[in-house]
Amino acid sequence: MTTATLPGVSRLSTGALARAGGVSVDAIRFYEREGLLPPAERTSGDHRRYPPEALDRLDFIRVGQRLGLSLEEIKELADACEQVADCPVNHAVELLRGRIANVERQLTDLTALRDRLLHVVGQMESHQGGVHVTTGTARPVSATEHTR
Repeated sequence: MTTATLPGVSRLSTGALARAGGVSVDAIRFYEREGLLPPAERTSGDHRRYPPEALDRLDFIRVGQRLGLSLEEIKELADACEQVADCPVNHAVELLRGRIANVERQLTDLTALRDRLLHVVGQMESHQGGVHVTTGTARPVSATEHTR
């Protein structure tokens, strides 16, 4: 990972890191608690101070989230990248291919849902007098059911 630097800054407070990274202070604390950000140094007043590299890690987290990776996957990949000079491409490709497979399954599920919705709407439109919608089907409502 490259190191983002802010001019004249050697350590960032939680608020400064949050502002620079476009996230909330709570997100910074959560990422640290979950091990996505390395533990910050503490001042004598027990305030967190992060090195400028934490901004790179934060950017990495946000990119991973935009790609739909879980926080666990992002942590796994970020930790692997920290251990070697170049991020292990094969590992990243494997994670992203897994994400692609998940997206394809979701697309299949969403297409099936859309088809069921279109079917129900079609049935409802063809029975303007009233339709009783049940799981996956639509049936005309009888006169007694319609007046309830």
